[in-house]
Amino acid sequence: MKLLFTLCLLTLTLFSAHIDSYATQMDFERDYKTALSKAKKENKPLMMVLGSSYCPWCRKFERETLSSSLIKPYLEDDFVTLIVDKRYDIESFPKEFRTNFTPKVFFINSFTQKSFYETTAYMKKKDFAQELEIVKDFYEEP
Repeated sequence: MKLLFTLCLLTLTLFSAHIDSYATQMDFERDYKTALSKAKKENKPLMMVLGSSYCPWCRKFERETLSSSLIKPYLEDDFVTLIVDKRYDIESFPKEFRTNFTPKVFFINSFTQKSFYETTAYMKKKDFAQELEIVKDFYEEP
């Protein structure tokens, strides 16, 4: 029984370590309140990427889309990016952003804390770049 418990604990730690490591590598935020504060200060929308440690499409979205050289300038210049795990970070972000679908991306007005645009499912980098252009047009600055 101890072995089973230890294996479960190790597995959970590895999943959490993956998202923390990825966020650090990409210069993404991991805390909703910190990201929100940064977005307000920089007058940018908050892009919250909701994934899950067990979701292969989330890993693919991270690896092939979010990490691409096509998308990185958008994320650096136009958004404050927050990445959270829907299972392990569930208490760290508002309830209205909880969903069963991953990957899910919420674009949040940092002043109203309301989502003004959402996408669901894995997208290739060119398709996601087009979505980001649309989102930039939807964002209403305060």
